[in-house]
Amino acid sequence: MIGLKSFGPGAVKVLDPSLKGYRNQFIRAVDSGIAPGLRHDQRAIFVRPDKVLDASAKTMRAGATMVLVFDGPTSIAAKRVPASLALIPVPKSHERQWENPNELITEVVLKLIDPDREESQERVRLDTFRSLNLSSVSAGEGVSESRECTFLEALLGGKPISVVPGLFWQVALKVCAGDCEKLDTLLDRLLRDHVVWFSPYTGEVVSFHEAVRIFKTVQEHWQSNDCPSHCYGAQYWNHPSINATFSGKSGEVTFHETQEETVAAAAQSNGKILSWAGRTDPSLEAVCRKRDIELVRIEDGFLRSVGLGAGLARGAMLAVDDLGIYYDPSRPSRLEMLLRDYELSSDERARGAGLIELIRTARVSKYNFGRSRSFDFPTGRNKVLVPGQVADDAAIRKSRSATIDCANTPNVNHDLLRLARERNPDAYLVFKPHPDVETGLRKGKVTREEALRYADQVAVDANIIDLIDAVDEVETFSSLSGFETLLRGKKVVVHGAPFYAGWGLSEDLTALDGRQRKRSLDELVYLALVKYARTIDPLTLLPCTPEFLVTRLMQQRNDRRHLVTTAIRRHASWLGRKIGL
Repeated sequence: MIGLKSFGPGAVKVLDPSLKGYRNQFIRAVDSGIAPGLRHDQRAIFVRPDKVLDASAKTMRAGATMVLVFDGPTSIAAKRVPASLALIPVPKSHERQWENPNELITEVVLKLIDPDREESQERVRLDTFRSLNLSSVSAGEGVSESRECTFLEALLGGKPISVVPGLFWQVALKVCAGDCEKLDTLLDRLLRDHVVWFSPYTGEVVSFHEAVRIFKTVQEHWQSNDCPSHCYGAQYWNHPSINATFSGKSGEVTFHETQEETVAAAAQSNGKILSWAGRTDPSLEAVCRKRDIELVRIEDGFLRSVGLGAGLARGAMLAVDDLGIYYDPSRPSRLEMLLRDYELSSDERARGAGLIELIRTARVSKYNFGRSRSFDFPTGRNKVLVPGQVADDAAIRKSRSATIDCANTPNVNHDLLRLARERNPDAYLVFKPHPDVETGLRKGKVTREEALRYADQVAVDANIIDLIDAVDEVETFSSLSGFETLLRGKKVVVHGAPFYAGWGLSEDLTALDGRQRKRSLDELVYLALVKYARTIDPLTLLPCTPEFLVTRLMQQRNDRRHLVTTAIRRHASWLGRKIGL
C-alpha cells in the first residue's frame, strides 16, 4: 500500500491539460494499490495515450514511471454510478522513444493478456500492428455477438462491450482478434488490477466489487420506479428525499396540494399515488380502488436522520407499503406479511446479522438526537426505561392494547408510567420524554412533577442509545426504541402492537392474532430495513444500502456544521408552530 505522505502530490506529474483536474484522484488511486508496479520512492507521470510521444522523453529524463490513463467503463464525470479510470504503468523494459502510440498500447495490451510473455514473443506480435490505423477499426470487430458482459453492458446503457470508447479498447479488440478467452483474461486483469473506481457518495476509492454493489443498488432503484409517481400529504422538507427515492425511468415525482388534483394527475398519466400514511383517509382509498389507481403509503423509516422530522430534518429512509403501514395494527401491513410469510436465505439472514452488528457499533438510532453522556444509575435494583411517545400519533390512536385505552386516553405517557410502576414496584424507573414532545413540537408532555410520581429519574435531552445501554430493560407502548433495544440484546416489554411484537422477541402484554410465527432478530432486521424500507444517502440523495446509511448517519452525528444546521431548523419549526404557520 502506498501512503499519501510517501507518494505525495510532488511525486505526481500531469502533463496532459485534460487530466489536470484528476490529480487528486490519481494520488488516491495509487494510495489504494491500483496501478501495481508504482513504488513509494518513484515519481509518476500520468498521460493519455495520444500524448505518449510528448511525454516519453520527459519521463525517461526525470527517471519517472509513465502511467497511461484510459477512460474507465464509466465516465470519470459520472455522478449517479461509480466513476472510473484505467491506470496502466508502462514497464521499464518498454521505456523508449515511440514512433506512434499504437506500438506502446499494443505492448501494454499483450502484457496484460500474458504477463509472462517473453519480450521476443511480444515483438513478433507487435510487427502485425505497428502500422495499425485505429480510425479504420470497426466498433464491433473481433467480438462474438453471443458474448455477454452484463455489468459493463449495463454501464454503457445496454450497448455491447465492443463499443467501449477509447484507443486502448480498440487496440485490445484487434489484438484479441475474436478470441473470447484472451478478451476475458484482459478484461479480468484490467478490472481487477488497473481500474480505479470512485464512490458516487464520497468520491473515495472503492473496490471493484463495491463498485458493482453500488451500481446494482442504483440500477435496481432506477428500474423499479417504472411508472409516474404523484405524491400527496408529505411535508415540503421531505420532498427532496421522496423525489430521490421514487425517481427513475419514469421521471421525477410530482407533488400535489389536494387529493383531487393528485388522483386526476395519476389517472391521466397511468401512474401511482404516494400518500403520506398519516394523511391517507378512507375516501382516498375508495377513489383509488374505484379508478384502479395504485396507492402506496409512505412514512418515516427506522433509521431516519440526524435531527427530528418535526424539526424540518428530511428523512433518509422511507417505509413503503402497498397494504397498510407498519405502525397501524388495525389492518395488515406489507411488513407484517413479510414477517409472516417470507422465507429468508442464509445470505439474507447473514446480512441481517451484519446490520445488527453495524448498528450496534455505530450507535445510531432513528433520530440520533440528544446529548451523549454516561448514566450512573443505582446498582442492586432492576433498571427500567420508559420511553415517551407522541400522544396524538397515529401509532397510538390506531393501535390496540390490553392495558391502555389507546383511542381515548388523554395522554398515553401518563398511563404508561403508571402501569410501569405498578408492574415494577421495586425497580429504578427512568422516563425519557419523546424528543418531538420534549422540544415542544408535538403533544404528549408530562410535567417533571407528574413524571416523578412514578419515575425515579427523568432523562432530559438524553441520547436513547446511552439510556438503553444503562438499563436492564425497556417497557413501552409501541415506541421504536423497543426495536432499538432488541437490537442491543436487552429485554423489551410491550403494551401495544408495534411491528416488532408478536414474533417471540419481546414480552407482549397484548395478544396479537396472526403473529404466531417465531422470528429471529436477524430476520426481523433484514425484512424491516432491507426488504420493506427504501434508503437514500441524505447528502447526495442517491439510493444506497442501509449499511451505507448507518455509516453516513454516524458521520453526520459527528459533523458540527450539520448539527448547527439541524438545530436552526428545529428552532425555526418551533417558532412556526407557535405563530400558526
